Amino acid sequence: MNHDAHTLREFDAALSSLNTHLLQMAYKAQSALDLAAAGLLQQNESSANRAIADDEELDELEMTVDREGLHLLAFFSPVASDLKVVLASLRMSSMYERIGDEAVTIAKRANRLNKRPRIREAALADPVYREMAERFRAVNKAVSSWDGEALKVLVPALEDLAGHAASLTEAFACLPEQYQDNLVSVADLIFVGRSLERMAEGLQKVAAEGLYAAS
Repeated sequence: MNHDAHTLREFDAALSSLNTHLLQMAYKAQSALDLAAAGLLQQNESSANRAIADDEELDELEMTVDREGLHLLAFFSPVASDLKVVLASLRMSSMYERIGDEAVTIAKRANRLNKRPRIREAALADPVYREMAERFRAVNKAVSSWDGEALKVLVPALEDLAGHAASLTEAFACLPEQYQDNLVSVADLIFVGRSLERMAEGLQKVAAEGLYAAS
């Protein structure tokens, strides 16, 4: 058997496994956003609890990606484009895990909010969530094929998303005067806004890493 051919097959299999687990992380993080948003906007406690419970799987996937990526670096010494993919995957897995953590924060805040009198301005999060969900799907689709052109097109839209999320937090921060009797819920909404901001920033970083890998 040709040793080089055998090694190449092993490398291809290991790289394919890394890509598979990274994409599982990507779509698990996307699902976490959807579930957390359902908890907040539809007052669906079951969805919020699923977002919280599923975070453990996202953590496990991050450890798998880290282990596989380090194995590829240590045993195969990938070069050029393959090296970029491995390095980007390692950094992206951390970003997806953090996005999942922010979804958990939103889900927990949603469960608290839903036990108190409803603040109608919570609905302001809906258009930001819908925009983020759309961008999330587009980023994950581009990452699945390391499509640099698609990611490049998404950069301005992701900048807009980050701005809209920041504006949402500012809107929530202006609510205390109207809800002196429910300030704890206002605080929860401000934390929700900050989590959406961090998610938007995370998506920007994921896209940047995808562009690096595709270049």
